[in-house]
Amino acid sequence: MKKKHRIDHRFKTEYEKWCLLPDLTEEERKLLVSMTEEEQQECFYRQVPFGTAGMRGKVGLGSNRINRYTIRLAAWGMAQVLGAGKKVAIAYDTRLDSKNFAEEAAKVLAEAGLDVLIFDRYSPVPLLSYTVRELHCDGGIVITASHNTKAYNGFKTYEASGAQMGPNKTEEIFRWMLKKADPLDVPHCDDLAQENIEWIGEDIAEKFTSAAVDCSKLNDSSAKKDLSIVYTPLFGSGRDFVLDALEKDGFSQVHLVKKQAGFDGKFPGLRKPNPEEPEVFRIAEREALREHADLMIATDPDSDRIGAGVICDSKAFFFTGNQIGALLADFLSRQGSVKGKIMVTTVVTGDLGSRIVTSRGATVIHTLTGSKFVCEEMNHMEAGEFLLGYEESHGYIGGMHIRDKDGVLAAMLLCETAAWHKTQGKTLLDALEDLYQEYGYYIDEQDSFVFEGAKGAKEMQKIMARLRSRRGSVFAPLGKPDKILDYEKGVDELPRSNVLKFFFPNGSWVAVRPSGTEPKIKFYYCIRGKDQRQAQDLYEAVQTSVEEFLRTF
Repeated sequence: MKKKHRIDHRFKTEYEKWCLLPDLTEEERKLLVSMTEEEQQECFYRQVPFGTAGMRGKVGLGSNRINRYTIRLAAWGMAQVLGAGKKVAIAYDTRLDSKNFAEEAAKVLAEAGLDVLIFDRYSPVPLLSYTVRELHCDGGIVITASHNTKAYNGFKTYEASGAQMGPNKTEEIFRWMLKKADPLDVPHCDDLAQENIEWIGEDIAEKFTSAAVDCSKLNDSSAKKDLSIVYTPLFGSGRDFVLDALEKDGFSQVHLVKKQAGFDGKFPGLRKPNPEEPEVFRIAEREALREHADLMIATDPDSDRIGAGVICDSKAFFFTGNQIGALLADFLSRQGSVKGKIMVTTVVTGDLGSRIVTSRGATVIHTLTGSKFVCEEMNHMEAGEFLLGYEESHGYIGGMHIRDKDGVLAAMLLCETAAWHKTQGKTLLDALEDLYQEYGYYIDEQDSFVFEGAKGAKEMQKIMARLRSRRGSVFAPLGKPDKILDYEKGVDELPRSNVLKFFFPNGSWVAVRPSGTEPKIKFYYCIRGKDQRQAQDLYEAVQTSVEEFLRTF
């Protein structure tokens, strides 16, 4: 009971400090006063942390929420790490508060003596990564929560290479944030009319699109003109950039889903603007049927991910992130010799793409989850060595001009892949079936289970501990694992990470990790079978076993 009292006292003290803030609006003050004790604890029990992609959380009042105070504090922490005189580019997506949060960050950095470049338009993640490199910045920030629901926003940090900051830097930022004597009193300019704040305009956006088009692998202009595409930006920042890249690359039949083309952070009609989920394609599917389209594509609000589907026999089929990666790997590795080239992927990404490129002479490097780890490997390569980088979570890197997932270039390359297969009378679904016939049938899926708040964080710790103690018995339908990798103990010289991976005799594996950016624990399945039926039966049996296991928590 005493321990509970101490925790209550801490969040109560923090809550009361916020209630006394002089610059609260009347609406904000009313929201604070109306909070229940449970809401107070969730909003104030900790400082919203940095994870694998910076800081992300629900927008609202409190130290454990994303708001102007926590954004200012994060920007101040970054300023301490980089130092006065450094140059930082800032981008923001279409979420409701993104532009305001970007401007708050700019005011803090400028006051701290850094030079700030801020976009004058909604801008995707890959554009920020490109800009940091092109304009020789020392760091970058994107205000986004990627594909999360409208309730979320975040603060992603970038290093001079254009890649997301690694754990050492983000942990240092977080230490500075925790050290701040008064985290609610962060020095910042009154406005953006400062000598060291500059707006980024159209020139850099045009250079970025041109750099993407320079990565084109298909020279058949008639094939491109013959491909019919339906594209939805899901109300996000990728719209103009994807359309521009496709047009410059020679695709003339691109049908924009106008009902989802506006810049709207409320994401009307969508539970979540996530291109990984088929439900976001409902409108696109109707348009694809009407237009007899060959391909449907979608990008998320910050356009670092892409989803895709095709219509076959009047029914829609949507590809997983692993399947898109395998199709891209297959297409790119057919465009000339790949001997000496390198593909980079992660320890939770399916095996099919890796098997394809290694069979043709390429090398595969596996990293921890997160594009920053993929990009660290890219930093050691020459331009001619790099083949492709991708994660199972629908993130792809197809060129050396950036260092983060790129939904713009991925859209263009996937359209080229579809156009190339169409010249042979095949859809992308036909092409995928050909790969299964050659390399074995794979079901690569992911299940995420939400555990919110302080209680949820403890439950996820218990789940990982029990999985370690049970040594794979949770996945009994696959048999006894013949190898278990615990990345928390260190594997293949990778940084330590709370990831478990269980390998089984038939070539299947299951990996488990708590998310670094969301209150979730994720199970990754790579299930291999001699045919679709066997793989599906194994997958469903393992999935059922996992669900029964989690019901005990």
